[in-house]
Amino acid sequence: MNPATRPRETPQRRGSPGFHPWLPRLLAVTLCLWLLMAAAAGATSPRVAEPALARLLDGLTGTADLLHSQEAGIREAATKAAPGVAVEVPGFPVRGVGLPREEVLAGSPEQWRRALLDRSAALLYRDGTRPFAERPDASGFETGGGAWALSLLGGRLHDWFALLRWPPALATLALITGVLATAGPVRRWRVLGLALVAGAAVPVLLAAAVILVTRFAGGPTGTLSGEAAAVIAILARGPLIEGGAVALGGLVLWWWARRPVSDDDPAMRIAAARADRDARRRLDAGMPPEPRRPRGRFVDSDRTPD
Repeated sequence: MNPATRPRETPQRRGSPGFHPWLPRLLAVTLCLWLLMAAAAGATSPRVAEPALARLLDGLTGTADLLHSQEAGIREAATKAAPGVAVEVPGFPVRGVGLPREEVLAGSPEQWRRALLDRSAALLYRDGTRPFAERPDASGFETGGGAWALSLLGGRLHDWFALLRWPPALATLALITGVLATAGPVRRWRVLGLALVAGAAVPVLLAAAVILVTRFAGGPTGTLSGEAAAVIAILARGPLIEGGAVALGGLVLWWWARRPVSDDDPAMRIAAARADRDARRRLDAGMPPEPRRPRGRFVDSDRTPD
């Protein structure tokens, strides 16, 4: 065929024709969901939830005052009980939790309080609200919103959150791979860094807002509102720290990708190798060489002159 009559092929865009702008946006969404689910799973884990349940239960029931008012009766019941028998605390709302006779005789009301709250928290974490609902003389707190609020830190919810965090986690890893595989050698790191910052921004801002609200809305220590605010602030530290670490890593990655590069930079060598490869392919196909781009301060193989 005469070269003059050969149909001229449209030059293809250099860099990454498979890159789509929706990849980093979707990455930010899945990362945000992953961080939120991971924070919920961490907040409902036994290591975090049981101390929080104990503190909430103490504020809701006034365990210290109850034990001080019932100290004489509890000690008298312990002296009459057989060895190894658990002594129940009159008026304590959690069924099935008592103090061993030996602990009552050898301990103080403060030691009783810690032991009683720890055992109650473990029972509530495992069984939910059943220790409240099964009591025939249940109070309004036991059958109402107080027991329901405590159930939000139960083990069943932890199992759900631990399972639900995997789909966004796998989607995030797949989208990170997609961004790295389709974007240019320099642009990929900038795009990935910005997506990490955007995805982590929502959990960080939500956690910071929650901590700020609890600081001003919470009551004095020892009161119900004060203990609830303290527990919520402690639970909010998880997403704040985890999301902050991801956002900081994204900012560092974005800053690193925007640095001035030299001819010895690995990204520069990769871009030059790709340019040489594309030039050879165009030459083998009989296509005219692509116009050279003016070199700027930053190297980005995805940018081409119009």
